[in-house]
Amino acid sequence: MKTNNQDQVTRNLLQFCYHCEDAHLCTTEEMCKACWAENGVYEADTEAKGAEETRKLLQSYYA
Repeated sequence: MKTNNQDQVTRNLLQFCYHCEDAHLCTTEEMCKACWAENGVYEADTEAKGAEETRKLLQSYYA
């Protein structure tokens, strides 16, 4: 099952931006992602890593 990208962004906003004093400066999703990456709380290829990990896990179960 694939998570909706908007749900991921919303969850990240709540988790990473709620206490940020500069949250008002991020007006677009791209700016938020850049801020998260700059602060080491976001990896753009996380979904690809998760898919690869799941694939390997399923292969080990059914191989």
